[in-house]
Amino acid sequence: MLVIMNKLLFWMDCTRAYALPMSITAWAIAFSAGIAAKGSIIYGIIALLGIICVHLGGNLFDDIIDYKNYLKKQKKDKNINIKKGKCRCFIDGQITTNKALKVCAILFGIALVTGAFFIEIYGLPILELIAISGILCLIYPKSGYIGLSETVIGILFSPLLFTGVYYVMTGKISSALIWLSLSFAIVTVTLLYTDFFLDYNNDKEEGKKTIPIICGNKNNAYYFYIFLIFLIYAVLFLGIHAHLLSTKFFIIFLSIFPALNTIKKLQLYTDKEIKNEKEFMSAMNNVQRFIAIFAILCIVSFF
Repeated sequence: MLVIMNKLLFWMDCTRAYALPMSITAWAIAFSAGIAAKGSIIYGIIALLGIICVHLGGNLFDDIIDYKNYLKKQKKDKNINIKKGKCRCFIDGQITTNKALKVCAILFGIALVTGAFFIEIYGLPILELIAISGILCLIYPKSGYIGLSETVIGILFSPLLFTGVYYVMTGKISSALIWLSLSFAIVTVTLLYTDFFLDYNNDKEEGKKTIPIICGNKNNAYYFYIFLIFLIYAVLFLGIHAHLLSTKFFIIFLSIFPALNTIKKLQLYTDKEIKNEKEFMSAMNNVQRFIAIFAILCIVSFF
């Protein structure tokens, strides 16, 4: 039993399972909406299994790509410093890319089985959602070089995930949930944006085209982050004003306070670099707290 537990913990580390709260949080919002609409709880849980497998498989596949890029860069610069624990399992020789690809195949295989289960029940609508999600997952590792990383993640973790979970639970589409997903998509982007902001110089050296880099410099990128925070609540307000969302959703505006705290935290790194993984995780955890509070308030709004 201990051996199995150690292996499980090892692969959780390799697949960066610490990032799972992002997808589980998004799922929890859609799941709560499905429960409020008297949808199938069992189907919602099955959907979670598929989402977790896709997320972990995507993380591992992304690290495989990063590791290959690392090997290419190492030929030119022996003193490369990989932060954030990215592809650390490969660099330390704990696993090979071939073994990682097999694990990716298993994770994606489980996700495909759950997808096939729902396709059998609902047919074409679910097939379309799975196809779009699959394409976005495959292009994500390269999307950072064409300025689409944030867009891909925002679409995957919000409109697609919200719509998919709610549909398998109820067999319906909710216009209110779709509108809420637009606001949460921007919330999701703030997490990835923070990651890219903190790794600004490394990403720039690699030739990536993240939104912070497209902004031209870190000061501009910082002000664009402030705009993203504003946009979250502007979209939410427009939804309530247009009666797409009920006035109960005004409670979500309480999350403005932790959102402002993320702005204050990010300002510390406009003129300095992250020193180590511990400092990086501290900055990222600050954004994750904001996202968690935002999600909890979303869930409360459904009941």
